[in-house]
Amino acid sequence: MTTHIALFEPHAANDQLWAAFNETRRAIAREFWPDEPILDDAETRREIVRTNPLVEFRRWMAMEGNEVAGWVRAAFRRPGTPNEKDYARFLWAGGGVRASSRRRGVGTLLLREVHSLMHALDKSVLTMTAHTEPGHAFIRRLGAVEKHSTVEQRAVFGDLDWVRLRRWEAGPAAQGLSWERYAGRVPRDVMIALLPVFTELFTDVPLGGLETGPIRWEIDGYDLWYETLERVGGAHHLVLLRAPDGSVVGLSEALWDIRAPGIVRQQLTAVARPWRGRGLGRALKAAMLRQVHETHPEAMVIGTNNAEVNAPILSINAGVGFAVAWRNVDYQVTRDALDEWERGVSASANE
Repeated sequence: MTTHIALFEPHAANDQLWAAFNETRRAIAREFWPDEPILDDAETRREIVRTNPLVEFRRWMAMEGNEVAGWVRAAFRRPGTPNEKDYARFLWAGGGVRASSRRRGVGTLLLREVHSLMHALDKSVLTMTAHTEPGHAFIRRLGAVEKHSTVEQRAVFGDLDWVRLRRWEAGPAAQGLSWERYAGRVPRDVMIALLPVFTELFTDVPLGGLETGPIRWEIDGYDLWYETLERVGGAHHLVLLRAPDGSVVGLSEALWDIRAPGIVRQQLTAVARPWRGRGLGRALKAAMLRQVHETHPEAMVIGTNNAEVNAPILSINAGVGFAVAWRNVDYQVTRDALDEWERGVSASANE
């Protein structure tokens, strides 16, 4: 069957195209993440059509007749946003091809569009992620290099050692530290004051050899997230440890979303450098686990994602009862390497 690539414009797409896209999206999700909740079609459409204030997207679909064989999405820092120049070199891409259309060059056709976009926008580094062997093999053929890896982990609330966790949570009091907790929402003025703290604490999170602009916590991103939480029903949880002088010693945050009520997603957990080695990371983890479990008893599972080389946090997770669900690898490839790949593809087509 002939495959053709079409630019996917979310606001202009008709209901038939959305239905075809969602059918393929759900099929790929069921294949690769069989135990993960899948966002329904209406919510997916709402999420895609809304404007992200910090990131701009381009999307293409590979069409076989009226069916979507695959799709790809490219993302880049929105022009005119703060610190845009720090991210000027970078483009991010991800997508998928349904099982029945693989090994027919669909992925190659889609990636050519991303490659063309790199030239059009003068982007020099492309970042992609894979967690399956076919995905790894495809990305490596482009000349991409593995730069960073993370592990997705899961724990069942009912299997946790709550006695141990209570003991961990009680530890900071003996060090003169105090807890500050938010369940559901963090007031916007508090969040703005904490953004530099998040940014500073994240600087020590290992990213391997990944090239990227400075990772900053920005209020526009939280505003967008909170709009979704307000619309669908969800909760942002944050626990802080403060020193006697009021400075933040460490923090942990998590998300619960009514669209996937059975799982809580742990996010950043970090401790300031002068306070490391005192059991505070595990205390923060324990406090967050208790808070979300008590607030959302319908959630059976807690999920988290951490750098594979982040031994301290992985040790804490293992002590809690987390197990690895899958491994993600971040690859990067230069535009020059993709130029070489494109020449090879064209030469093979002409032989």
